[in-house]
Amino acid sequence: MNKTASTITKSIGIAVSLTFLAGCGGADGGQRPCARTEDACRIPDPPPINFWWDVAITDYSDNPDRPAVSLTGDQTIILNVGDTYVEEGATADDLQDGDLTAQITITTDVDTANVGDYFVRYGVVDSDGLTAIEVIRIVRVIGTEAENHSRRPLGSSIANFGFLEHLPPDYGQSTGSKPPLLIYLHGGGGNLEFTNTEDPLLALDAVIANFGIPKLIEDRDWDETLPFVVLSPQLGAVPSAGYRERFDAFFEFAIRTYDIDTDRIYFTGYSQGGFLSAAYAKDNPNKIAAVASAAPAFPAFIDPTMDDFCGIAQVPFWIFHATNDAVIPYQHSLRVYDDILGSCNPPVPPKMSLILGAEHAIHHAVFNLEAMVGGFAQAVYDEDYEPYDVSVYEWLLTYSLADR
Repeated sequence: MNKTASTITKSIGIAVSLTFLAGCGGADGGQRPCARTEDACRIPDPPPINFWWDVAITDYSDNPDRPAVSLTGDQTIILNVGDTYVEEGATADDLQDGDLTAQITITTDVDTANVGDYFVRYGVVDSDGLTAIEVIRIVRVIGTEAENHSRRPLGSSIANFGFLEHLPPDYGQSTGSKPPLLIYLHGGGGNLEFTNTEDPLLALDAVIANFGIPKLIEDRDWDETLPFVVLSPQLGAVPSAGYRERFDAFFEFAIRTYDIDTDRIYFTGYSQGGFLSAAYAKDNPNKIAAVASAAPAFPAFIDPTMDDFCGIAQVPFWIFHATNDAVIPYQHSLRVYDDILGSCNPPVPPKMSLILGAEHAIHHAVFNLEAMVGGFAQAVYDEDYEPYDVSVYEWLLTYSLADR
């Protein structure tokens, strides 16, 4: 097994890896509805917590009347524990009001006594009440190592989702190429509705408890040689309208906030998140370099024809599913896979890895690489499709929008 696999394939045994969760991405074993349409992908019980999806979406459109803020100095500042943080500031301009630099508000929680990746937020409002798009500087306070996993609860920035953040150890220090961005979408059990709390910070624990990439990072089982900035937003029960706009807004927030290579942005996800990652790439093939979905919750009646799901044919797409999945039957994924191949003329054929005998919750074993051929999970693959014989991360990194 290669270094990526050997480093990341720690932690739990086969029983946990392949059968840990029974519900629709859930941790309680409940059987919740998963046959959803793309425009009505909702979990009806318990009811949605409305404030989660009603939070205002930042308007990122070009508006010449709106003031603009620009950072002075670097977007990322590196400090050692005990150093003094010196604010480098920002400037602000407005067509009507001119120089608004003196009116910039700075919000920060930088604590140089403790390791962490801290946001410094800059905003300004002009005389007409128009608000500039918030600009963020990241201050990395490093001790013997850098921060592993930052919690960014709803309200800690203008992001319309709370999210978890992992920055590679050399983020902000490397003079080489910019890092790629990996966005991971959790299963339904990580939704706010199932957290038993309305505290946005505590709610993020449910994303980790849903396993997959956030759990690997939290447990320090993540391969730190992987170059990705990893963001894991927390979703609520997805509403029948507006989720596209909300994903667009989070995507825009990410590319403005993090110094990343916008040609190498990848989506991954499990169950609900597996479907939504594919659906977003289908709608935005020119933004996403590649997608990998584990047990995606494709509804039984999805019709991925040229005027529906074929948008994803432009995006390299790897589907993982299991033959004993009682929550989302693997035939749903096969239908999507077959229709892309048969109807969509994909420049890069999709990949399908069908695990024999496993159940719904294959995601942790897929993302910690235990499900690779020869790995700890001893997964067996349908020979009519493709085995999992190369790290999903190495596969993602072979694709860039610059190469299309």
